[in-house]
Amino acid sequence: MGSIVEEKRVGKDGKAVTTYRAHIRRKGFKSQSKTFRTKTDAKEWLRNNEASVLLDKKAKGAGTTFKKLADLFAVAPPMKGTRYWDSCHLDFWIEQFGALHLDEVNHAEINAAVAVLQTRPAMRITARGPKPTGKPLAPSTVNRYLATLSAVMNFALKRGMIDAHPMKTGKVGKLTEGNGRRRILTEAEVTRLLDASEACRWSMMPLFLRMLLTTAARKSEVLNLKWQDVHLTESVAILNETKNGRARALPLVSDVRATLEQASKVRPINSDYVFFDPRHPERPKNVDTIWRFVRKRAGLLKDRDDPLDQVVLHTTRHSAITKMLKGGANLTQAAVVSGHQTLAMLKRYEHLAAQDAVELAERLLGKKG
Repeated sequence: MGSIVEEKRVGKDGKAVTTYRAHIRRKGFKSQSKTFRTKTDAKEWLRNNEASVLLDKKAKGAGTTFKKLADLFAVAPPMKGTRYWDSCHLDFWIEQFGALHLDEVNHAEINAAVAVLQTRPAMRITARGPKPTGKPLAPSTVNRYLATLSAVMNFALKRGMIDAHPMKTGKVGKLTEGNGRRRILTEAEVTRLLDASEACRWSMMPLFLRMLLTTAARKSEVLNLKWQDVHLTESVAILNETKNGRARALPLVSDVRATLEQASKVRPINSDYVFFDPRHPERPKNVDTIWRFVRKRAGLLKDRDDPLDQVVLHTTRHSAITKMLKGGANLTQAAVVSGHQTLAMLKRYEHLAAQDAVELAERLLGKKG
């Protein structure tokens, strides 16, 4: 921004003299100032030099590629206000914009890249690496990619590498996210599922289901768990491969730890996996058919008309998180266990405990006197 300050002083001849000092200050550039006898001259100098600074800034953006910016961003200390970014998301944006100069990364380019992103398949982690699920990326996942890009452009803006944030023009919008699955298991339903799992030919199914219900872990995370990552003494299991690519620890409650200890004594020598396939010990078990059997035996296979209200394996994760919140855990504590990277991702669980909050207030605060 430029400014002009009127200054009055006494000249050598003792007469009052009025001068005008023009001053330009722009983030990322050296301040400039000059004094003039007339305000008109000061304004003209200001106009010429502000244009020059703007051209310099554009030249700076034009000379820096997105790839160079992304590399700087990845190794820089986290900025205040940067709540979320992911390395795999960053790789996608480098793939799309890597060779572009920063002044070329505009809303049109970003929207075109989002269209490409929406054609990409969702991936799931397996023992042999990520594999496509056959479904497109969910809108919520696309929005996480956009959050990473926004963090990168904020980094550039605060360092004077760009003059304006290309995503803050109102022309790049978030996708509308669905409400997702709503089913939460009751205690009676959990009991029915666990009882049904005891009837499975695969003896590890009760432990597998119990781990899901007590850790809020994803199906793929537990299936890919290896014995080398199970620490019974510390009562934790370390997940090195997770959906978001960041390791985390799963708490092992007493009955799960005890069952794991028994299982460790009879595991096959040629298997690294806790939940291995008996026919192929070198790889994890495919539980789809067994899970269908368990639900059917428990009377929970397609027990409701709305698909979003039906029981799936991921229902155990929703149920575990909700149980934590109802039990008094806050969002931060629940996120540590569940592995959610932002508290915003857990916000949709808060309303599930709303009635409990009402009952608590009525019981503790509703009494008069």
